[in-house]
Amino acid sequence: MRNLMIAIGLAAAAACGPSSAEVRTAKTTQYNADPHQILQLAMEATRETYALGDVSEDRLEFITAPKFYSPEGDLESPGAGGVIHMRNGTVEVMFIVQVVTTADHRVAVTVIPKTFQHIGGSPKPRELAPDDPYLPPFVLGRADSLAMAIYEHAKGYAAAPPGAS
Repeated sequence: MRNLMIAIGLAAAAACGPSSAEVRTAKTTQYNADPHQILQLAMEATRETYALGDVSEDRLEFITAPKFYSPEGDLESPGAGGVIHMRNGTVEVMFIVQVVTTADHRVAVTVIPKTFQHIGGSPKPRELAPDDPYLPPFVLGRADSLAMAIYEHAKGYAAAPPGAS
């Protein structure tokens, strides 16, 4: 019985997703690779969950196609003709993924949410910055999940952290 309880506890812990330390690693890892190679890996990882929008190989960045969510984070389903019915609080989310060269000639990846919220009665949605207090928490959670997915694809090129031997 005790072994069953331990197994259930381990399964529950594994189902909770990545720890904050794992997310921090994914977001701060630097890579020893050609920036274009890391961009391609980032696009592969992103395509598993999101459609790609504009891609700029010159600027080493891309943006995901917009997805629409309820204020609680449920995906809004398109209706007839692929039209999304915008309700008060509907959130349009895209992610800007950038590959940047660091000072020590390595590359890093950033995932930045670009979010707009529909406000009932307003003809124009309100843009929500990543640090906006009105940004629904699920947006940053999805950004972290995308950063983790990119890290999983590119970790074979991860540079040793400073001070590691």
